[in-house]
Amino acid sequence: MDHLDDMLSRLREAPLDPRLAGLDSRVMAEIARLQAMPRLSATTFGIAAAAALFLGIAGSAVPVRSTEAGPISPFDARPALAPSTLLSSQ
Repeated sequence: MDHLDDMLSRLREAPLDPRLAGLDSRVMAEIARLQAMPRLSATTFGIAAAAALFLGIAGSAVPVRSTEAGPISPFDARPALAPSTLLSSQ
């Protein structure tokens, strides 16, 4: 434990990094810059939500090609639910 205490005391007595000198002012300037940036209005978010709703309803109204599952046999040589068989075009 004495070794750890020695290391901590040496760290305490070490000089500060010169890059820490203006850290507070740089952080506050960055916060002020971010707060000054223009924000999107509620109208923009409303338009985006309405467009997403419209696209979702229109996408669900389009008929898609139906597929039928074939019989699954436990004695089949290849696994029926393996990704390679599910992604094939057979």
